[in-house]
Amino acid sequence: MLQNYLVEFEPYIFLVGGLILLIVSLFRNSSKSRLKETGIPVEGIVFEQGFEETINVSSDFSSPPVKDKITIRFVTLSGEWITEAINQDFSFFYTGQYKNGEPVKVYYEKDNPKNFFVDTKQSELTVRILGSVTGIGFSLYGLYEIFIQ
Repeated sequence: MLQNYLVEFEPYIFLVGGLILLIVSLFRNSSKSRLKETGIPVEGIVFEQGFEETINVSSDFSSPPVKDKITIRFVTLSGEWITEAINQDFSFFYTGQYKNGEPVKVYYEKDNPKNFFVDTKQSELTVRILGSVTGIGFSLYGLYEIFIQ
């Protein structure tokens, strides 16, 4: 019964979800990326890689899960050690992107060093474009389903 009810609203869910994804991809400012201009630059290292969420890219579940948690360690100019996982908008972290012990450029907030930005190997623009294209696709599918009924 509930499944039939949801099918009726599926096109609207795709339309609204696609529009939200498109708007977020185009207009949301990443507060962490501003740290690249305003933060204090230091060199950090990739301390360890772990599992934040278990993602299995294989349909047969025989492949190992993807490591998607990258922990960075750096020392502030005042000598404080910071060891925290990267938490940045519009970024994906995965196995093989970094190696443990690899140096990375870190920009941290003076008053709150745990708020930091890592200059990653990926482009934020690429993730924004991918989100926008996906949002447009979902929206077009929703519109198609609405006007075909």
